[in-house]
Amino acid sequence: MIQPVSEFSPHAPWPLPQGVVDLFYQDAASKRALEGELRGCFRAWSYDELIPPSFEYADTLAAETGIQLAEEMYRFTDRDGRTLALRPDLTIPAARVAATRLYDQPMPLRLFYVGSVFRYEAPQAGRQREFTQAGIELIGAAAPAADAEVLALTVEALRAAGLVQFQLALGQMAFFHGLLAELDAPAPALHGLQGALDRKNPADLAAALDQLAVAGPLRQAISALPDLQGGPEVLARGRSICVNPAMAAALDRLAAIHELLLAYGVTDEISFDLGETRGMEYYTGITFKGYTPGLGFSICSGGRYDDLVGHFGRPQPAVGCALWVDRILLARQRQGWQPAPLRPEALWATGACPACLRLMLDLRRRGLRVELDTAGAGDLAQRAARRGAPHAVQCDGDAVTLTGAGQAQALTHEQLAETAATW
Repeated sequence: MIQPVSEFSPHAPWPLPQGVVDLFYQDAASKRALEGELRGCFRAWSYDELIPPSFEYADTLAAETGIQLAEEMYRFTDRDGRTLALRPDLTIPAARVAATRLYDQPMPLRLFYVGSVFRYEAPQAGRQREFTQAGIELIGAAAPAADAEVLALTVEALRAAGLVQFQLALGQMAFFHGLLAELDAPAPALHGLQGALDRKNPADLAAALDQLAVAGPLRQAISALPDLQGGPEVLARGRSICVNPAMAAALDRLAAIHELLLAYGVTDEISFDLGETRGMEYYTGITFKGYTPGLGFSICSGGRYDDLVGHFGRPQPAVGCALWVDRILLARQRQGWQPAPLRPEALWATGACPACLRLMLDLRRRGLRVELDTAGAGDLAQRAARRGAPHAVQCDGDAVTLTGAGQAQALTHEQLAETAATW
């Protein structure tokens, strides 16, 4: 992958801000191709594209996002003194559109998007301050079948992206919220507990429980969460720590989802993690993150957010997933994925010959890359070889020379058209 010039490079006369990059040549082509593959996958499952604005009122975008994401938003003021923000996420715009623009449409809504999002965070491998999010939102469907569809489509999308090794860790916020309902504690302390669980650090978790003065069976139940990872047997282990009916109901739903995932044939790519908690406040049911070997961060995340749409209008149940396109590009590169070469099919030298120009246009309309040679003098075949083009075409009026595989042959325009039809 080409490494863009950064602001720290001695060769950067016009440096970029931290966290943004220039993409060109193979990097740009690979990214656009991946975006196209994901769009095609989403459309095949009957999802329709949504293109929201890049910025909105800051209060709108901060709705229900949680403290961390709200702090990472890029805010600015317009000429009227109103505070705007670049979108840090695309789920919230989708929820707003569903509640305010599409509320009278038949439910459920199936929406997808592919676009840039912006977050002020420390740049590192696979993490930028401007990055591309591709995602789906299934709005107006509350049944386990909706959760299973989003999970199965996420697996299908990652397969379409070219990943051969990945795993979705499936959690259940309703199970976790059932535990929190037993705690009488202020929100900051609960956030600390959630963070300790997310880090899966035993010392941090013990300290958070000490701060909350949690003891007895409830402490044992919370302490057991980080170890509740694995296959469907995790659900039986989870039942052993249920302290109220809400937790049992959450596990019942996961069991129903698992049965559907078996039918989809995607259970090899999905495991359970009942200690999975999320940073965004709007998740109410299942949550999940996708991981792949060699990366220390997730490549996708999603979940159920039944209360978010109602923040903007009529309440609707909803579930969705966001895939991080830039991270997927990095992941598949590390898995040995090889991009298609960027090269023209033919380097073509011709003057104002109508027959050759028409044939060039026909080939381009077929989707082939045909490059017009503008150098004029010199060896056309050598220039084609430098460009990686397997064919060189020299047209001098009625005389046409086709060079390929080290051989040159004289052809008529009709013979050239017949040969080019096989490319």
